[in-house]
Amino acid sequence: MKILITGGNGRAGSYVVKEFLENGYEVINADTSSPNFIEPTETKIHNLSYKKIDFTDFGQTLSSLEGCDAVVHLAAIPNPLTLPPHEVFRINMMTTYNVLESAFLLNIKKIVLASSINAIGAAFPLILWGEDPIMPNYLPVDENHPTRSSDVYATTKWLGEEMAEAFARRSKTQIASLRFMGLWDEERLLSHKNDKNKDNITPQKIAGFFAYTDRRDAAKACRLSIENDWDGHEAFFISSSDTTSNIPSSKLVEKVYPGVKLKKQLLENESLINISKAKGIMNWKPDYSWRNA
Repeated sequence: MKILITGGNGRAGSYVVKEFLENGYEVINADTSSPNFIEPTETKIHNLSYKKIDFTDFGQTLSSLEGCDAVVHLAAIPNPLTLPPHEVFRINMMTTYNVLESAFLLNIKKIVLASSINAIGAAFPLILWGEDPIMPNYLPVDENHPTRSSDVYATTKWLGEEMAEAFARRSKTQIASLRFMGLWDEERLLSHKNDKNKDNITPQKIAGFFAYTDRRDAAKACRLSIENDWDGHEAFFISSSDTTSNIPSSKLVEKVYPGVKLKKQLLENESLINISKAKGIMNWKPDYSWRNA
């Protein structure tokens, strides 16, 4: 099975490329920059090849997807901080549209989109404008929680999911929007474990629900999104099973989110993100925690 991975050189991309290769897939890493570990321009190493593609260009996107069985779309501007808002919107929305439209025209039936916890509105209003963290309607947060997106990055993630819904309605395409949290690598897990201030409560942690995702778990979720079947578009929270804090989750909620409705009893350091949908539909579960780093 041939998989095209957009943004394969990025924070998550290299892990996703490795995950698919190690599980016997033929992989095309398509990105705007050349990877460090492979010669550019279509040089194949075993089952891996590389294409330099600008996914804001529809023609390049369409040609890159020809002959592929599935696509994992990771390429995006990952925050609203490094480019003007109109550029973040243009790039993130155009790349997502071009991938979805190309897949539709080429009859590619399995698509994975990198979404984010920010699809419901999370950390960036605090960073950009100093706004207080948004209190959730309930905890643990699940995929039915309404969006409060306001910054441009969160808006592109929310609208990307809406676009996926539209494309799923027009064809029998299976689309997964994977809502990642932070995307920590092994070094970040270890540094957090050794951080004496990890239990300090900050507005940033409150806004992000004390959640994180190991990049290896994110990569596995991408693969399982291809290997499992469902109808139409589904969004999934892809998070660790625990919080970033040693404070028991029930006490954390009492202290930080007073008055917020609890939909289930939280055990020990259980995540404030409900990941049961991903467990149920695609048999995914997180394997990694900073506690075991």
